[in-house]
Amino acid sequence: MLFQGKERRLSQKGLALLYFLALEGPTSRARLAELLYGHGAALQNLRVEIHRLAKALGREVFPKGQDPLVLPDWIRLEVMGEGEVLAGLEGVGGLADWVLGVRERYHVPREAAGRGRLLGELSSLRPPFLLVLKGRLGAGQRAFAQALAGVLGLPFHETLRPEGLVYLVPPYPEVPLKDLLRSRALLVLRLDPGEEPRFFLELRAHYPADRLRVLALPLLDWLEAKGGVLAGVPFPEGARAYFHAGGQPEWIPDWLACPQGPKRPLAQLRLQTRLLSEPARLALERLSVAPGRIPEEVLDALEALPYLEELERKGFLVYQEGYRFAAEAERRLLYASLDQGRRHELHERAATALAFSGRLKEEALHRLALGERVGEGFFFRTTGWKGRPLGRGRERVLLPRGHGGLSLGEEGFALGLLEWDQEAWLDLEPLEEALVLEVAGEAYSPEGPPGLFLEVRGPKAKGFVRLEGVFRRRFLLAPGPWGLRFLGLGVAEFALRAFLPRPGEAEVWELTPEEVKKEGEDEGKEEGGGQGNVHL
Repeated sequence: MLFQGKERRLSQKGLALLYFLALEGPTSRARLAELLYGHGAALQNLRVEIHRLAKALGREVFPKGQDPLVLPDWIRLEVMGEGEVLAGLEGVGGLADWVLGVRERYHVPREAAGRGRLLGELSSLRPPFLLVLKGRLGAGQRAFAQALAGVLGLPFHETLRPEGLVYLVPPYPEVPLKDLLRSRALLVLRLDPGEEPRFFLELRAHYPADRLRVLALPLLDWLEAKGGVLAGVPFPEGARAYFHAGGQPEWIPDWLACPQGPKRPLAQLRLQTRLLSEPARLALERLSVAPGRIPEEVLDALEALPYLEELERKGFLVYQEGYRFAAEAERRLLYASLDQGRRHELHERAATALAFSGRLKEEALHRLALGERVGEGFFFRTTGWKGRPLGRGRERVLLPRGHGGLSLGEEGFALGLLEWDQEAWLDLEPLEEALVLEVAGEAYSPEGPPGLFLEVRGPKAKGFVRLEGVFRRRFLLAPGPWGLRFLGLGVAEFALRAFLPRPGEAEVWELTPEEVKKEGEDEGKEEGGGQGNVHL
């Protein structure tokens, strides 16, 4: 426990008492005594424990005679921490079932840094072994193989050697298969997207299963990049480089050094597209004007239908409820390489095809790229909320119920939405009273649609706000279940706090009655005191 910035030691029963009150609210002395002690002298023991708490903290914690006991305002639960929830308290009195229930309800697991975790998992490898590293352009397979050689204490080679870690890239060496199978080295193969080469297929067919692993290198998450390749870089510059590199570690330094568009990533991509036939390569360049899922009307208008099978087989397109680029960062590189006149022509062809089929939202994207104005309502926009002057009262504990697409940092959450249709979400435990929710942080999103948006969704309503630069948004939430959802494209860091509302002048967003009614009807159709100084 921290008191005025210094650690204070409390007994386990004293700590359990404070945690129980913080998480469950006011509780009678009799109930607490039964849980903590469970015998005839329990109430006397509880009084002794309360006296010990006061002595340890140097001030009275509970007023004499208070029943039920209420956690004082100057003690605050810190929910952003490391380690197991309520560690060690399962053995206190009769709290075991309660502790396990709290862990199940409230624990938000920290997502391990992808590459650091993988190196740890691979630290037990012993040659001879075949490790295959799959990844898109810029994935940094070579740097990962070098790091692995360091972890294993093996010399790093990029040509065939009888021992050590041997890193091989296409075109693979033409050597007899029997020689490779006799190797005492740890072979690491870079496997590019697309069709699997014969060299790899033959090795995989002959290597024993316990001596072979195929590994897809994950993208760096934002916090991992911020703590590594972007260490010390201010948020706007770092987030921009991270976003345009698509989270690929090898490309991030290029985008950091050349914000207007580095040449090396584009050169790598153009080299990769030589695997395509000339008509398929040209079709891929035409399709670069279409972000996200590409409507069939656009595939037809841009004359790409005959080449979809080849583009998918070679790993440039994927099918996910429709065709789309396998990596948005690669699409943007190809798009940036088109001259202005060519872009205008292709956007016009796509917009016309979409207009004839009535796909207004998709058409609007191309109209905006052409410099035309479009009506409201096509993309996420600030809606559903009205401003209301309020102040922040006593701070309340805000407990997350679950999350997805978020990383947990030292002071809050982080997210990187790098692909169209990606999203991140955070659900909160149902609120028992009206609270002012404060979401504060910093955000980056590229110019143009869709931007980066926060959706705050309640029992019968939702509203959107755009996140840009340094932001501090406050929302008045009624009792009940609420959740946050992040949509669009961009990078953000944020922290959450909650307060009782009180009279004041700060702008707080409140869902309008009209929006509540409208959203409720729509869903029916679809379905049928101040900051404390003590931290627990």
